[in-house]
Amino acid sequence: MARPAPFQITPQAAVELSRQAALTSRPGVASLELQPGGCQSWVLIIRAGVVVGEPMARTDGMTLWASQDTINQLESMHLDHHHDLRGGGFILRGPKDVQFCTCGVGFSRPSKGADQDSDAVKL
Repeated sequence: MARPAPFQITPQAAVELSRQAALTSRPGVASLELQPGGCQSWVLIIRAGVVVGEPMARTDGMTLWASQDTINQLESMHLDHHHDLRGGGFILRGPKDVQFCTCGVGFSRPSKGADQDSDAVKL
């Protein structure tokens, strides 16, 4: 059985995470948390400058930390950031079998044992 792809951070997301973390007392780090409910089963919460759990992804001088449960839920996904004239925000992208909310940070995974397709989807 092939090992699922790890969580990834796009260069655009790394730049914004670094910018936000630079405003805290702990630049270069951020924690990811999942809260149940909202628009889907899970909603991603990003806390810049906070270290909780274990390191899960690193790129361009930015390290993301999370609990093992969060790491498992975010497996095969990646964090992107989009910015335009109306503002910006983080966006989760991932396998086709994951349902993503249009808010960009809410998602639901299929029940365990369901077939998974590793192609990324664009919101």
